Amino acid sequence: MQAIMVSEPGGPEVLRVGETDIPRPGPGQVLVRVLAAGVGPWDASLRRGGWSGPWPYIPGGEFAGLVEGHSGDEAGFHDGEPVYGYPGLTGCYAQYLTCPAEQMAPIPSGLPRIDAAAVPVDGLTAEQGLTDVLGVGAGGRVLITAAAGGMGHLAVQIARALGATVVATASPQHHEFVHKCGAAVVVDHNRPDWPDLIRTMTGGGAAKVLAIAAPTLAGAARAARDGAMIATPVRQDAYPDADRVRWQHFNGQPRGSDLIRMAPWFDDGSLGVEIARRYYWQDAAAAHREIEMGHTRGKLVLIVDDDLAAQMEL
Repeated sequence: MQAIMVSEPGGPEVLRVGETDIPRPGPGQVLVRVLAAGVGPWDASLRRGGWSGPWPYIPGGEFAGLVEGHSGDEAGFHDGEPVYGYPGLTGCYAQYLTCPAEQMAPIPSGLPRIDAAAVPVDGLTAEQGLTDVLGVGAGGRVLITAAAGGMGHLAVQIARALGATVVATASPQHHEFVHKCGAAVVVDHNRPDWPDLIRTMTGGGAAKVLAIAAPTLAGAARAARDGAMIATPVRQDAYPDADRVRWQHFNGQPRGSDLIRMAPWFDDGSLGVEIARRYYWQDAAAAHREIEMGHTRGKLVLIVDDDLAAQMEL
């Protein structure tokens, strides 16, 4: 099969097409023919030098595809079934991959197959931060920073689906989009006084915060009331105002059961994924250049299936 491979750390130019064997599924794994792969900042971070495993490696942590053969029969995944998942932080920029059955799920009928590739990493991280860490639910309120990005726009919709009121931050050009995602209030996080605006709007500060992007962490702490809980997937050695607010770092866990939990939201239109741009997968370097520029509204997707790419004229 063909795959995008990285043989050395570096810029987007180190992403090169190569030939490798189709992987063989081990116990509990399912072989998948990949239709599309999501692109995220984590892919660029690993490529620049964050990867500590053997070389070369195949990037990509999320996919949409079709079950190949009978490898998934025991887990209830059958030949040709559309599935999506989060097998790990690598392996998805390829024509085939293997994924543990518990880390994937059927693609909901309300989610286009190609778009599904952009959901698993950010969708699971957002859902778990809101539910497992912050305990957001009906009648509650949550502040979500960087709400127009890949994780942010999914988090806004998930919080609304859970019944919470959302206060969000985003750059001005994205305010209308974030409102459409369900945010009641959107504040420009480029303004130096945005935390003060949040504190005024929330009567003393937000009690629950999902702080998604590193540049917003200090502002998130300032916008939070004393004793607030701030959940973040951003790892730092020290977090601001830690003597006044409670920080909880977390990583999204690759749980297919949580993808299944989100399926009704996709089916009833409560949740959708915004695709900023679709690239032919062998143009992965261009996708990485875009993701490294930042400020992407929604997600980027690589179309791996040649027939689909031809239909989309990529």
